[in-house]
Amino acid sequence: MKRLLLPLLLLPLLTAAAPQAPVTAADVQWNAGSYAVSWSTAKPGAPVDVFVAADPLAAPSAMKKLADNDTDGAESFREPLGPGVRPYFYVRADRAAAGVRVATRVVPLAGASNFRDLGGYPTESGKRVKWGQVFRSNALAELSAADYQTVDRLDVRLVCDLRAGDERAAQPTRWQGREPVFLTSPKENLDFNIRSLIGDGPPEAAKVRANFIAFYRQTPKVYAAEYKAMLARMTAGETPMLVHCTAGKDRTGVGSALILTALGVPRSIVVADYALSEKYQQSTMRQQTSGGGASASQLARFPPEVMQVLMRTEPAYIEATLDALEQEYGSVQGYLTQELGVTPTQVAALRRRYTE
Repeated sequence: MKRLLLPLLLLPLLTAAAPQAPVTAADVQWNAGSYAVSWSTAKPGAPVDVFVAADPLAAPSAMKKLADNDTDGAESFREPLGPGVRPYFYVRADRAAAGVRVATRVVPLAGASNFRDLGGYPTESGKRVKWGQVFRSNALAELSAADYQTVDRLDVRLVCDLRAGDERAAQPTRWQGREPVFLTSPKENLDFNIRSLIGDGPPEAAKVRANFIAFYRQTPKVYAAEYKAMLARMTAGETPMLVHCTAGKDRTGVGSALILTALGVPRSIVVADYALSEKYQQSTMRQQTSGGGASASQLARFPPEVMQVLMRTEPAYIEATLDALEQEYGSVQGYLTQELGVTPTQVAALRRRYTE
């Protein structure tokens, strides 16, 4: 009996110190100010703690605890940091070494329905892109004062505006709050001719789709100067950064695909992120066809089936971009190095800075 006494006394201490089954996945959905956080653990029903902070990089010890030893896999929180403050959640199994950081993909704004965070995506090395460092959006001309209060709290330091001069003049960005540095395209007008999209004769959806895919194949070269400047600023650490154009899906879609690929996100996820724009088009169609210069007025006259082709983010569009880069440069990395001057060493540095 004496031999068993010490092990029996230590058993509760060893059990208490045993590491918990980790959180394997987490998600959060927003609905009218309420954030529904859900998660799964390696061992179903394992107790989980939920934390929140406005800082996407905050250490768990600096975050507010919202739930303690929660075992049902889901919990909802009403504006946990107050109205208009974007929350970043951290979900960690009790006593686990690390947890999962998660936020909504879309930043809910009244005036820009396609304002999204590129964080959270898994990389091929097993890490994840850091939240709150790179955002993508459609035009900002319709942001409300309340929207700008939300955006101001994101601490955006750099705005990469891929729109041409006539687009910026037609839909100017009137920034409110701490003004970031603006990196604008030197192009005076849209560099693709609308006639080249519709071809000869009346506009037809199939023909426009084929021409639009051809446009996507050319975009990395046509916008090489803008993408080079964008990645140079990102490499220099000028983040949080916002990349946008008018619709937030074509020029911005290609730019976002380049960023995610450089950070090691698998191609299937890069394509899926691109395709998300189709889900968030409430304000995009209006901005694309109203007041954006001669090209916008031409777009507004297209038949609905043709406009549907142009407003979609069909995976085939961005696949055409990636295929073209692989065919001409051997890989996206080849394009980054040869056209944008981003070396493999710099890519490695980007991954160290922007993944965790």
